[in-house]
Amino acid sequence: MHEEIFLPSTYTTGVPYETFGKLRAESPVAWIPEPAVGPWPAGPGYWAVFRHADVKHVLRSPDLFSSNLGATQIRDPDTPEDLAFVRAMMLNQDPPDHSRLRRIVAAAFTPRAVRALEDTISARARTLITSALNEDTDFVELAADLPVWTLAHIMGVPDSDRRLLYDWSSRVIGYQDDEYAGLSTADAASMSPMAREAVKYRPTLT
Repeated sequence: MHEEIFLPSTYTTGVPYETFGKLRAESPVAWIPEPAVGPWPAGPGYWAVFRHADVKHVLRSPDLFSSNLGATQIRDPDTPEDLAFVRAMMLNQDPPDHSRLRRIVAAAFTPRAVRALEDTISARARTLITSALNEDTDFVELAADLPVWTLAHIMGVPDSDRRLLYDWSSRVIGYQDDEYAGLSTADAASMSPMAREAVKYRPTLT
């Protein structure tokens, strides 16, 4: 049962609530093995916490349970350089750095703020689906646009620069997944001066 939690196939039909319920009752803190999956080799395994109160304790005790020390990716970074790369992400920061970054974006992600975006996001989703009608489409690529577009909208990023966020997010994923490493749909020529300046700080667009 513990191994099932790690396997992607466990989630193909939805969240396995019954399995999680059993783990909460019988193994609220459990060691999860990491078997090989596809081209990915087996990993060392990790501890998982399943009860809400225990999860809150972990999140509120960064001195004991650091997000930054080894980062939070399921697969551990392969090299010190990879570790340094992922430790710079907000998700992998501990207080006070994480708290400072979270305060900057918190107001845009309250339930009320998200509800106000519902019509805008729905309209964008309809536009994407309409654009794909009557033609062959890679649905994963099509769907990937929506969350990045939404974040760009929230942050006030100009239309000309929004694909740059998609480029960056693909590169972040791509350091462990070659399928994403060279993916880019950003057009440097159409970017704002601010975005063109930002491009200087990462590899050339491909």
